[in-house]
Amino acid sequence: MRRKYLLQILFWLFVAGVMSQNGTAQAANVYRVNRYGELTYYSGSPSVTIRSDMSAIYELAFDGVRTTKFTVSSGNPYFKTVGGLLCSKDGTLLLRCPTEKTGTVTIPSTVKKISAGAFKDCSKLSRIFIPDSVNVIGEGCFENCSALHSARISGRLEKIPDDCFEGCSSMRSIVIPASVHEIGDSAFNRCQSLKNVSIPDSVKSCGSRVFAECVELTTVRVSKNMDTIGSRSFQNCTSLKTVSNTGGIEDIGNRAFYNCVNLKTMNFSDKLDRIGWQAFRNCVALGTVLIPRKTERIDKDAFMGAASRFIVDGSNPNYASSNGMLMSESKETLIQAPVMEKGNLIIPNGTKRITANALVNGQYSSISLPEGIAEIYKRQFKNCDKLKAIYLPASLMNIRGSGYDSYDLGLNSLEKISVPKSNTAYQSLDGAVYTADGKAMVFYPYGRKGSLRLPDACKKIGGQMWENKLSSISVSSKNKYFTSVHGVLYDLRGKKIKCFPMNKKTYKIPKTLKSIDYLYRVKEDMKCKAIQVASGNKTFYSKGGVVFEKGSHTLAFYPTKKKGSYKVPVSTRYISSRAFKDAHYITALTITKNVGRSGGTTYYFDKCRNLEKIDVKQGELNYISMSFSGCNKLKSISFPSNIMTTDLWGLPEGVTIRGWQNTQAKESAERAKGKFVSLGTIPPVITGGRVKKIIDKYQLSWNASRGASGYQIYTVSNTIADLKGSGSTTCFIKDIYEYDTIYIRAYRIVKGRKVYGKAKAVSI
Repeated sequence: MRRKYLLQILFWLFVAGVMSQNGTAQAANVYRVNRYGELTYYSGSPSVTIRSDMSAIYELAFDGVRTTKFTVSSGNPYFKTVGGLLCSKDGTLLLRCPTEKTGTVTIPSTVKKISAGAFKDCSKLSRIFIPDSVNVIGEGCFENCSALHSARISGRLEKIPDDCFEGCSSMRSIVIPASVHEIGDSAFNRCQSLKNVSIPDSVKSCGSRVFAECVELTTVRVSKNMDTIGSRSFQNCTSLKTVSNTGGIEDIGNRAFYNCVNLKTMNFSDKLDRIGWQAFRNCVALGTVLIPRKTERIDKDAFMGAASRFIVDGSNPNYASSNGMLMSESKETLIQAPVMEKGNLIIPNGTKRITANALVNGQYSSISLPEGIAEIYKRQFKNCDKLKAIYLPASLMNIRGSGYDSYDLGLNSLEKISVPKSNTAYQSLDGAVYTADGKAMVFYPYGRKGSLRLPDACKKIGGQMWENKLSSISVSSKNKYFTSVHGVLYDLRGKKIKCFPMNKKTYKIPKTLKSIDYLYRVKEDMKCKAIQVASGNKTFYSKGGVVFEKGSHTLAFYPTKKKGSYKVPVSTRYISSRAFKDAHYITALTITKNVGRSGGTTYYFDKCRNLEKIDVKQGELNYISMSFSGCNKLKSISFPSNIMTTDLWGLPEGVTIRGWQNTQAKESAERAKGKFVSLGTIPPVITGGRVKKIIDKYQLSWNASRGASGYQIYTVSNTIADLKGSGSTTCFIKDIYEYDTIYIRAYRIVKGRKVYGKAKAVSI
């Protein structure tokens, strides 16, 4: 009895707590009001009632709530609503607009101030009229009003605050009144429809990222009273062509015009003092750049990948120009080459140093480095994709770059790197650069085609040759570190591949080779159509140009350029997870019934860009996962009923999945926004699964399933038993780990084949 009363008391205490927090026993809405009467948090109904105990509203109080209506309690002395807008009692302060409000909003003429975030996320508003009574707008006021295409701004407004119109992606134009003196950070960031901007001369300062990501913006007029263009102000304004009225600019911030790929001209004022880090990076359309006499500081990579020519005022004490190149005042350091210039780039005599990114993205066909340069980095030539030849000086003593610095340089056209015979540190042979003793390859011409012969003394090539265009690599019998068989480079005993010529069309694995891991690393760029295996190889064999592992009968490697459909041979027991990755030309694949599980059943079909169809036949596979990144032509996948689980990654939208009702095949189709084609209905899940240990074995039993033709007992890795007949409801098993999970499922024979039901899991 006492316990009953205690439970009742606890229940009503809980109800009282809910009522005190929410103001209602319905517990639908959550209000958090601090001791000062400020509403700090709200969640619940989109129709919001402002209670009588609220005297202020926190800026983020309604974040995450798509509000439809504000209602003010009759006893509240601080707030009222005007035309659906939540305002202060005297009407001078506009606090909130319901986020679901549509169409046009005219702000009452009594309003003098608009709170921060007042219209934030009002994504259905199209027009806003701000009367001249308004002299203050809070930060983020119209942020993410994505349907807003026009706004009339008050003529008394002195500042457009931070984030004011950020994310107003439909706004096509904006008129900034002459009353404005300051524009805050990100004020018009991501206004993706904005085409033209004129900043009135009344404006004295603009923050950072003011017009960043305005991808349709074509022309900008700058205020004559501005002295600074803030950092990232026009970053990724990819349509921007003209910036005018820059005569008063003294400072251009970091990344101010980063990736403005259509910017053609930029007139720098005589007052210009600083050009910031990466200020004009990737401005590939930029023509001649005139550096004025007062410029004291050009930060690192200011013009990386930009400009066709540099001219420095002759009276500038900090910088100089030579042959269109931006140089230090002494002309000993090359700061930036005119990367848009084509043809042969001859770096001036007297140059001793080249900055890290001075040549990056250059369009030159050849580069000649002068005597006096003692050190270079391979990555200084990164993405010079038209470069065919590099001529290095005799003075060069150090070529830096190993590991990461040797990969992905984008030098796909480079055919020749030349070093004078008088150079004491390096030598060039067959277009590649080696140490003077010939023991190590240092710099490789990535675009070289045909054949390459290594020096007799060479014992190191590194990973830089993985991305090659060769058809053959050779080495003489005098070399003590490598051997070459049919144009492929191996270790001296022929057990490991050291470098594969990527343009090789066919390949025969020698009898000595024990590993093909190297081929997986470079498979994407291989041109191989078929692979054979020499007789006597104890590890591999081939069928139809496809490589298999002996013993396990695992399909190990499918050639990149092997065309057409492919049916896995019935003798195949397993498929390597990477076997079909980067198989660019396969169009259809059939996985036959004898394929089972080998260390997991994740198959990568990434970049199989012509693959249209996969058909998995009913067999031993219970679980399967597949990755389809880049398989944009994939149209259909078929799964049998015995597949217990399917994990499909990267499926293109619209793919058709054929499978059985009540299986994960249907769920996979729904996730891919595709079509599910039913092959029929599977048997129901069995009931009453239980296990009992009897001495050295386990007795597994279950209830009979109506209409079953038999039962399958299995673990994730293999099948334990297949019992025919619906009356077989007991099975004895040995050699099972206690932590294994046993699965039981019924099956029916339909048209001569088994149709499996959902599995019942039973823990040992």
